[in-house]
Amino acid sequence: METLFWICFLIGVVYTVVVVIFGDALAGAFDASLEWLQLDNLPMIQPMTLMSGLTIFGGAGIVLLQFSFLTMTVVVLAALGIAVVGVIIVYFLYIKPMANAESSIGYSIYDLVGKEAQVIVPIPAEGYGEVIVKTIGGIASHTAASYGQVEIAGERSVVVIEVQDGVLLVSEINLD
Repeated sequence: METLFWICFLIGVVYTVVVVIFGDALAGAFDASLEWLQLDNLPMIQPMTLMSGLTIFGGAGIVLLQFSFLTMTVVVLAALGIAVVGVIIVYFLYIKPMANAESSIGYSIYDLVGKEAQVIVPIPAEGYGEVIVKTIGGIASHTAASYGQVEIAGERSVVVIEVQDGVLLVSEINLD
């Protein structure tokens, strides 16, 4: 049984070293290899928690065998219990907070509908101008056309009404 504990522990350690060295590419491959299990409804069961549980199980089993006088059955059950507690701790103290902290500076042009923009190149009634819009990643400029085919002067505030063929259709904001 000690061999099983060592194998579990070493698999977890090797996995950790490989992920640290090769990054998310191999972690993504491991995620894909477990996709057939369809564990989407069980957020706690994912590669990082499974591997940490395996490592903790192996390490706890090794320590309990070496430094206690417990029977093999008690050692296995205790190692399983310690692994379950370890997985819960890893999930709630590392995985869940990191998942909530993920953010992206990418956006879709369609996310701009309803946003306020500033005209930087005047928009003719039938033609194109340019606007700048504040996004998550900063300020972005986009080609714009008048939604109501009305001329819009430069430095005016507009709202994005629609997106057609990559062009923002905007309407001037009148607060009068």
